[in-house]
Amino acid sequence: MPGDQLTRREFLRVIGWSAAGVSIASTIGSCRGGAESPAAPAVVGRVRGVVSDRAGMPQPFLGRIFLMYNSGQQTGRYAPVDPAGAFHFGDVAPGDWQIRFDAPGVAYVPETMPHPIRFSVSANQETVVQIRVEFGVEDDAMHEIYVGDYFFQEQPFGKENTETVVKLGESVCWYNVGLQPHTVTGGPWVDSGKLERTANFVWVPDRVGVFGYRCSFHPNQMLATLRVTV
Repeated sequence: MPGDQLTRREFLRVIGWSAAGVSIASTIGSCRGGAESPAAPAVVGRVRGVVSDRAGMPQPFLGRIFLMYNSGQQTGRYAPVDPAGAFHFGDVAPGDWQIRFDAPGVAYVPETMPHPIRFSVSANQETVVQIRVEFGVEDDAMHEIYVGDYFFQEQPFGKENTETVVKLGESVCWYNVGLQPHTVTGGPWVDSGKLERTANFVWVPDRVGVFGYRCSFHPNQMLATLRVTV
């Protein structure tokens, strides 16, 4: 009868598990998996920086800062520059990283300064990164394609190893942001030659068409296309 059914605790008591030295509470607890240990807090660091002009004056609301892995790949994270000219990234894993400033048509990092900027993050520490910019449009504004380990990617929103569309006469710059040497091989330019870390290759399209290219060191992983239109 339903009213005569024993609970699980009563059943264990009846068959004498307690008398045999087995703790009912611990037995029931073990069936539930026991008490869970609290998860260890993640060990991370923080990144803070200021965007300023050459004179060192902070520039409010100027562009966005993109956080990239050491390989040059985009993390998908970016931070706006705030009213004080500052930007922040929290919860950044310890290790080597890069950041990229982006304010097209408004300001840019001068060619004499490193860009993207490499830095390291330590656990439970704040890393400070300074970015100096100039206002205006670069003398030779161009499409920038990052060459990384193991990808080509138009900056800042292009997909990896896919197509970049440019117009006839617009400069294209492939820039090695990775840790390994790469090449840009194919198309009318034929070959960039070996691009060491931070080296770049520029081509100004002089014909329309769809041109496939690859890295000769990593031909199976690094394949992309440049489409030139009028």
